[in-house]
Amino acid sequence: MGDVGLMGFRTQGMSWQQIRETAVLAEELGYSCITMGEAWGEDAFTSLAQLAAVTSRIRIGTSIVPVFARSPANLAMTALNMDVMSEGRFFLGLGASGKLVIEDFHGEKFRKPVTRMREYIDILRKAMKGERLDHDGEFFQTQRFRIRFPAFRPDLPIYIASLGAPSLRMTGELADGWLPIYLAPSRMDAAVAELKAGAETVGRSLDDIAISPQVSIYVTDDIDAAMERERPHIAFYLGGMGVFYHQYFTRIGFGEDADRVRQAYLARERDRAAEMVTDEMIHATTIIGNPQQCRDQMTEFFDAGVDEIRLVFNEPDPDSYLKALKAVGPNA
Repeated sequence: MGDVGLMGFRTQGMSWQQIRETAVLAEELGYSCITMGEAWGEDAFTSLAQLAAVTSRIRIGTSIVPVFARSPANLAMTALNMDVMSEGRFFLGLGASGKLVIEDFHGEKFRKPVTRMREYIDILRKAMKGERLDHDGEFFQTQRFRIRFPAFRPDLPIYIASLGAPSLRMTGELADGWLPIYLAPSRMDAAVAELKAGAETVGRSLDDIAISPQVSIYVTDDIDAAMERERPHIAFYLGGMGVFYHQYFTRIGFGEDADRVRQAYLARERDRAAEMVTDEMIHATTIIGNPQQCRDQMTEFFDAGVDEIRLVFNEPDPDSYLKALKAVGPNA
């Protein structure tokens, strides 16, 4: 069985003291990593720095930070410092986010995300190697400066969250890992083919790219109730997070269903949009069941070529979260 990690601890009602204690517990339970992302709430880096300080073995990563929210040099300083502080346990997960977040929240133009990502990574790789950050690109023109402290390692892993064909090929070409969301093990051939094609253009193979999806999990005997809790999550991504997720669900065979969900969501009929998320869409992308059933479903991901699952426990309170975390922990 592959590695089982975690995505986020921000369960409703959980204090930061409890989050730090949960990170220590997750390490004891054998989870492989803790990742946190950024949207329009807490930032990822200060959160992860606290968790790195109270743990010693578990890997720490972002999933994701948008490449429109910081300059590459600023992100390089932060990422390299995180790797120093965690003694080589950090990995950097990058993504484009979406037009609404980038333009309405950050006030930046959401333009050519694949090009911008390439330039970001070029500058980041130079920073890791202690080189001058000389870059003359469409988005960034930097020169002369080096990062003024030594990197813990010159090859800090960079993961990319990508869904579209051009960004998947770029991930295969440049990244150490792939951070998909709503990955369907039975429907991932097309995406993997794009990753492989990108990798082969630079003499790499699929084995050079760690596949680490974010997967919602419900540890329960009440399958129907769990599915009702998941429907609004999928509807939100299809209707409220730009076009990428809708396009992705269309590519993996849920086009008509995804159209209906998105149309209802954009019409501000969010309850109806959630109702239109089909059972098949949930079963394809979500882990639901008792602890053994959940482990069996995890195995389906690993059998399909996934290296690491990052579980999202969508629980309503801290006690339920901890119960589920313990029930399917790798050392349980």
